[in-house]
Amino acid sequence: MAFFDDVKKLGKNVAEKGKDAIEITKLNSQISSEKDKMKDLFSKIGEQVFLNFKNGNDQGFGEWCVQIQEMEAKVEELKNKVMEIKDSTKCATCGAEVSKETAFCPKCGAKVN
Repeated sequence: MAFFDDVKKLGKNVAEKGKDAIEITKLNSQISSEKDKMKDLFSKIGEQVFLNFKNGNDQGFGEWCVQIQEMEAKVEELKNKVMEIKDSTKCATCGAEVSKETAFCPKCGAKVN
């Protein structure tokens, strides 16, 4: 009889551990979701700080904002190199990438010089 009692206890422990594992997985998923929401908000805060910096309000993050501006300039330089290789330019009206051989922008219809 004791053997069967031990088997029943073992079965209950396994079932409880399975339920615990499922609950832990659900909780970890919720934690991950909340962390993702936090990252999104941190990103929005950072964007707002940078916009404030560009509008003359440093808020003590000027050094980082200057680094971002340098990176933006580098990205623009790289984009220009890509457009040069593709023999394209930007539409002066809408900013769309347009072939240098095109007379009118396919996105907005403006004349391309």
